[in-house]
Amino acid sequence: MNTQPIGFIDSGVGGLTVVKEALRQLPNENVVFLGDQARLPYGPRPAAQVRAFTWQMVNFLLTKKIKMLVIACNTATAAALDDLRAKLDIPVVGVIMPGSRAALRHTRTGHIGVIATEGTVRSFAYSRAIQAKDPQVKVTSLAAPKFVPVVESNEAHSAVAKKVVAQTLRPLTHTDIDTLVLGCTHYPLLRPLIQNVMGPNVTLIDSGAETVSDVSMLLDYFDLANTGSAAPTRTYYTTGGAAMFDTIASDWLNQPVHATHVDITAQPQDVVAALPTTIVVASKNAGKVKEIAAMFAKLGVAVKSLADFPALPTVEETGTTFEENARLKADGYAKMLELPVLADDSGLQVDALGGQPGVFSARYAGKGHNDAANNAKLIAELASVPAEQRTAKFVSTLALAKPNQPEHDLVVSGHVDGLIVGLPQGENGFGYDPYFYLPKRHKTMAQLTPDEKNAVSHRGNALRALEVQWGNWAQQG
Repeated sequence: MNTQPIGFIDSGVGGLTVVKEALRQLPNENVVFLGDQARLPYGPRPAAQVRAFTWQMVNFLLTKKIKMLVIACNTATAAALDDLRAKLDIPVVGVIMPGSRAALRHTRTGHIGVIATEGTVRSFAYSRAIQAKDPQVKVTSLAAPKFVPVVESNEAHSAVAKKVVAQTLRPLTHTDIDTLVLGCTHYPLLRPLIQNVMGPNVTLIDSGAETVSDVSMLLDYFDLANTGSAAPTRTYYTTGGAAMFDTIASDWLNQPVHATHVDITAQPQDVVAALPTTIVVASKNAGKVKEIAAMFAKLGVAVKSLADFPALPTVEETGTTFEENARLKADGYAKMLELPVLADDSGLQVDALGGQPGVFSARYAGKGHNDAANNAKLIAELASVPAEQRTAKFVSTLALAKPNQPEHDLVVSGHVDGLIVGLPQGENGFGYDPYFYLPKRHKTMAQLTPDEKNAVSHRGNALRALEVQWGNWAQQG
């Protein structure tokens, strides 16, 4: 069972004709719809621009974790379907092929009409799809550019709509077509008027409604169907005015609709590189790894540590700064593992000691010595320094590296200011924590709870900076 929503996109409200059929055929499925009303109509626009706008809609819906994409717009299908299918890892369904198949099933005279936007007609998408299956069938296409504005202005039942439909379809009324494809998902909202003009002997094909049959089949084929008993969700977005959208949608769907206005102009106009699903933390410290894993869990990223790779050679910390050491480890392990690696170097900098212990914090008393020895040396060297001059800071520098791309390392830092006290206080920390006093908290780092420490610590601050930047970094290069 898969409870993720199916995503539907259109240049406006026309795609709701597809959604309506989806709600009828697939009542258990969660649905999210986006109509780009702010930039309609798509029909007169160049194909490259339609493709760019379509990608912006898609990239917005991908943030909603959709499991399938339905391009409920003929113009967008003609311009972008092949590109979307080639670059996305979810099923993508367009409306042209299902409509073409249905028209071929119904025609008796072998003469099919297609009414669509200028862009769809100009693309020859329907005539190619139909004649690829039966070259003997004649296809007559007619652009109906005034239909979309009529629907979007909520005039589908007006005298103006009746006049526009009659005038537009006049060239087709004297032909022998017996099947007419409604090649824009807005047009079914004018269906009674279109049928009246074309007469009862012409079968109207709703390409959008036909598409839902393909959606249903693909849900079963890829085992994506939602078979749960929870009440399904329906979420609607528009780039235009939500009030007009709600009026048209509520009337067409026969249920209250409350859309949310969104601005998608900042969305990428092409595929966005997939974010990593796993990163490795260059540490065997279980506490540190757990802290980092908690952040990445919110982003849907699994975390491994060096403990998962016991045979891996150790990358030596030979740098003279926190950044150098962090990058040495991140780049070195990323190259060996062929995975993104997050490494850190952190330590204590005491102003009265010229920034020492610095990069030598873990081995301040010499290689192989423990925390107690390091603290003893620190306190001994500060013996003659007045208490108010024992200012210090903990610093953490994180480096996130991709395999064999050191020039693209993401480096962030965080710090926390404090004072070094003469006697240890608290049991919760390690290293220098019992001696690092936070004046604003009136506690040492070792006296803080884990949540309190994360809220102010150098590593917590660095992780928060990383969380802000990591998505853009992951999608580059």
